[in-house]
Amino acid sequence: MPESNDVFEIMRTTRAMRRLKPDPVPDELIHKILEAGICAASGGNRQPWRFLVLKDQEIKKKVQAYYKRAFDEVVGPRYLSSAPPPGSSTGRYRRQHSAV
Repeated sequence: MPESNDVFEIMRTTRAMRRLKPDPVPDELIHKILEAGICAASGGNRQPWRFLVLKDQEIKKKVQAYYKRAFDEVVGPRYLSSAPPPGSSTGRYRRQHSAV
């Protein structure tokens, strides 16, 4: 998308992506995205950002296993035991949770 696009137009027209292309992301674009993330506002201007850029598939699989374990053991149970967000049914909330 050209940088001249109105941010509100982008927010209105961008849709969730369920399937991503397998094409590699150019380093220049990765740096641009990270730079934008670093510039994002944070509470108290603390900017506690940490980024992990992985390109090697084997390393990605290893890191994925750690994150999945952390989610399954720590994060997931907290969400599952909490009430669904306003406007969502308990059944839908549980289905979405199990899809993660």
